[in-house]
Amino acid sequence: MLVNLAYRDQVLVVPKGNPKGIGGFEDLARPEIKFINRQRGAGTRLLTDMHLHRLGIRPEQVCGYEREEYTHMNVAAAVACGTADTGLAIMAAAVALDLDYIPVAKERYDLIIPLACAEEEKVMALLEVIRTSEEFRETVKGLGGYDLLECGRVLYRQ
Repeated sequence: MLVNLAYRDQVLVVPKGNPKGIGGFEDLARPEIKFINRQRGAGTRLLTDMHLHRLGIRPEQVCGYEREEYTHMNVAAAVACGTADTGLAIMAAAVALDLDYIPVAKERYDLIIPLACAEEEKVMALLEVIRTSEEFRETVKGLGGYDLLECGRVLYRQ
């Protein structure tokens, strides 16, 4: 069973005020821009590679392309402490560290629940919370960059 949890915003995280005037992926080819990447295989890395490919930018043209982090928060932290000028992460990471950002994409974030488990008490309780709990919804919305319009909706059931 496939259940929507949320849609979330992927952004290029930049320092407050965006001092280097980064506007999008095209700026990653500027030699003075230090980029922080996600690890190979991460969806965020695939999104980065897709944008670079579309723009005809080779990885070796991006200063820092080979430098990898394993979480969105680590990318935002690298920008916050100045070891990188930008990196791709979810908007919630930028908001958490009071950074600015450039919107890139909205991605669907789903739960896959084996049908054999779908009727278990714990799974039913989880679905009840994500569908009806105002506290859950307000907490998630407070993170920044999450859309819960379809939260809890079954998108596919075999």
